Amino acid sequence: MSETIIDIFVACSGACVVAYLACALAAAVASGWVDETVRIRAPLAAVWAYGSDSRRAAEWSVFFDHITPIEGDGLPPDGAIGAERICYRNADERGPHWYETTVAATPLAHRQIHTYDLREFQAPLIAHNTEYEVHQHYTRVDDATTDLRFRSRMQRRPGVRQLVMFPVLKTGFLIVAHETGVQGFIWNLENIAAAVEARHEGRPYVRPNPWVAVLPWEAKPVRWWLANVLAPGLRPSLKPLRRAQRAT
Repeated sequence: MSETIIDIFVACSGACVVAYLACALAAAVASGWVDETVRIRAPLAAVWAYGSDSRRAAEWSVFFDHITPIEGDGLPPDGAIGAERICYRNADERGPHWYETTVAATPLAHRQIHTYDLREFQAPLIAHNTEYEVHQHYTRVDDATTDLRFRSRMQRRPGVRQLVMFPVLKTGFLIVAHETGVQGFIWNLENIAAAVEARHEGRPYVRPNPWVAVLPWEAKPVRWWLANVLAPGLRPSLKPLRRAQRAT
């Protein structure tokens, strides 16, 4: 009996080691970047000004209800290096939210944001042990056209435990949430383009993509992953959800 228990323990330990090594390999090979670009029919200065105003997030984000800059005497202005803000998923500021700091900014060209201290998410193990590097790239195409590029990837938080856990956390994120993040970027950029173009052309803004109350992976992450990733011949996609939203 004891030998059977030992055999089971050894087999389980071996399986865990193999699984961890597989995660480590996947995390090392996969870049993990979410990277999307939109072309906006507006001058570079107009796009930069819009992207530098955190309070405009309520107009374009499909994930955040609003973003609140942390302002006060002696604090950097919104969008400047060192500026901080809080991103709230819901209007009542309960539930998922995180903090962001602008760590680099080149006017009319680039802004880098550090996302950290994620709270009250459906996947707390991932949220509590990871941070994110976010980049906004602004590129002048001509006097009337600008490319806006959003890029983001997961980073581990400092600490030995986070160092050990990171390959598993990154692999889990890539499997469960990466494609949702890609689609979220696309929706957000489409909304920003529509908002900036409307302001620039002096017409009312009609939002293309509404705020999403519950993304599929938030409600049932395992079931969503099984249906969209594991099911034969299917890839993760939110297009049916998008069509349903626009029909309402």
